[in-house]
Amino acid sequence: MASSWQQLSKEITEAIDHTGKSIVAVDGRAGHTSSGIVWRKDFVVTASHSIRQEAEIRVLLGAEQFVKARLAGRDRGADLALLKLDQEVEAPPAEFGTTALAVGDFTVAVARTRRGNLVASSGIVSGLMGEWKLDRTRIDQFIRPDLMLYPGFSGGALVGAEGKILGLNTSGLLRGKPITIPSATVTRIVEVIATSGHVPQPYLGLVLQPVQISETLQASAGVKATMGLLAMHVQPGAAADAAGMFVGDILLEIDGKPLEDLTDLHDVLDNKGVGQEVAVTLLRGGKVVRSTIKLGARP
Repeated sequence: MASSWQQLSKEITEAIDHTGKSIVAVDGRAGHTSSGIVWRKDFVVTASHSIRQEAEIRVLLGAEQFVKARLAGRDRGADLALLKLDQEVEAPPAEFGTTALAVGDFTVAVARTRRGNLVASSGIVSGLMGEWKLDRTRIDQFIRPDLMLYPGFSGGALVGAEGKILGLNTSGLLRGKPITIPSATVTRIVEVIATSGHVPQPYLGLVLQPVQISETLQASAGVKATMGLLAMHVQPGAAADAAGMFVGDILLEIDGKPLEDLTDLHDVLDNKGVGQEVAVTLLRGGKVVRSTIKLGARP
């Protein structure tokens, strides 16, 4: 019994020490530090809510080992921020794992304090769900670890039994409750930020207002829709303008989905990418018009 316990303790300690080499402390809001994960030799990924300034950010690699950094970009919906370091560091880039999780799996949260000390917290995975969305950002999996995220733990790593990083921990998404952004989401979003400086969101360039479709208009136009989205403004040069939409057009459907309110529109756009085309059905001057719009990027 004792030897098994000692062996387990040793393996956990080794996993924390191994992962800890890729974990840093981040000073991005006037003395209140968070943690970060070394993504590349000159990039660190951390929790977006902990970054309040875009320049003069300090990354602490160890005791008195500071490197200056700046904000390369962020996705507030996923609470992820990418920091560009002023110089490459010797800390090894993190090893992200893709192991399938199960409720009850033992995990460890690894972080660093404002003085560079390695700290950890442990617990099981208490909740798992499939894909979910926050502020139009797709999160590949909902992971809820049953462990304590102490002050400064946000931006640190969740480590699994194989000793690899399963995701980035944050208390900034669900009212202070610990949540882990899975490694697949972190990698996908950070790669986009590194290339473009932000995560492009699909954009029509319309100001829309839900309106009722009268029975008279339904009958004359030959449609069954009772609601639609009225174009109050069309942004010059944006996607809808390029497709030939006008103020006064009433959107009825997008990709076959009826549009009764703005949520219906967002549900479709959230699953689209910049540059993709969507099919739209609209009313113009009492007549049905069908067209396609090539989605632009939100400014």
